[in-house]
Amino acid sequence: MALFHRRIDIEVEEGPGGRMLLSGTLHDTRLGNPLHVMKVRADVDPLDGRVHLLEGEMLHVPHEDCHHALRTLERLVGERIVPGFTQLVRDTLWSQEGCTHLAVLVTDLGHASVQGRGALLVHRLGGDERAVRLMREQLLQLAIVDNCYTWREDGPLVKGLREAAERGGESGGETEA
Repeated sequence: MALFHRRIDIEVEEGPGGRMLLSGTLHDTRLGNPLHVMKVRADVDPLDGRVHLLEGEMLHVPHEDCHHALRTLERLVGERIVPGFTQLVRDTLWSQEGCTHLAVLVTDLGHASVQGRGALLVHRLGGDERAVRLMREQLLQLAIVDNCYTWREDGPLVKGLREAAERGGESGGETEA
């Protein structure tokens, strides 16, 4: 038996008005017994990453006063999921008023929203040039470059995208983040 097990599930769907609806659940068990079960829902604009709704619920927590931490979620409404969002979540939720487990879940939700933005653009626009251009803009806005080996500044993927942008928009390679 595992001493501790954590599972985080996140889904991104297209919602009304073209927004992204994100939902995430964190399940912790300790010695086979539930410790934390938390859910978070967000409504995010896929073009600028602005959070229009962020709410949560704690279905199982070790202490009743844990529920107080849910109030900190509303402080992130109106913020944008762009570089710096993770630090904002840490400063807001990973505090004496918040909850570290909630912070982990919301941080993961933010990361998943980046993938959701790309998926929504492809879903809506297919692979046409407008989708490729918007994805390229998003990649730069979200500071994907230099966040991993594949997306390194001097790598073939980023070089191809930059060359395509200079040529006026032809696809310079895969745009999957």
